[in-house]
Amino acid sequence: MNRLGSNQPDSDSSKLYYYDDTISVTKSMVTLGHPYNQAFNLATIHGVSHGRDNSGMIVRLMWVLLGVFGLMIGAFLLFDDQTFSAFLVSLISIGISWLAIRGSGRPFVELKFGGLNNQMLYMKRMDGAEALAVAIKMAMHDLNTPPDPGQSVQLSPIFPDPVLSRN
Repeated sequence: MNRLGSNQPDSDSSKLYYYDDTISVTKSMVTLGHPYNQAFNLATIHGVSHGRDNSGMIVRLMWVLLGVFGLMIGAFLLFDDQTFSAFLVSLISIGISWLAIRGSGRPFVELKFGGLNNQMLYMKRMDGAEALAVAIKMAMHDLNTPPDPGQSVQLSPIFPDPVLSRN
């Protein structure tokens, strides 16, 4: 079995749907590696969605307004002939505005478990979030698809034989 912190996919999995440095999707598991170290059984996932997270828009809007206010103060200081102060305030304000705008709309993949314990996986890029969501949906489809006629089925017993020990 694969340890959650390692960088290699499971060796016993016959099909690998998605793999990057921290996330892998196999035929039965969604595994998050370091630093999260979590694994989710594919059979317990009821649905998957992906998109952009727009929560916290008010906070980002306040940071942008603070940046614009700083730019106005910088312009005022420039007219008051304090060039260095105007340059410094303007530079900091542009940085605040850029960080606030850049942080808006983080891509995510949501694993839905049919209750309130849904998991959000935040990604760096939207195309990565879309690829992960598609891979999980494909794995879920293959997990729930009955075998073709004539294909052998490996059934595990519902009640396995008990292991008796005399030690």
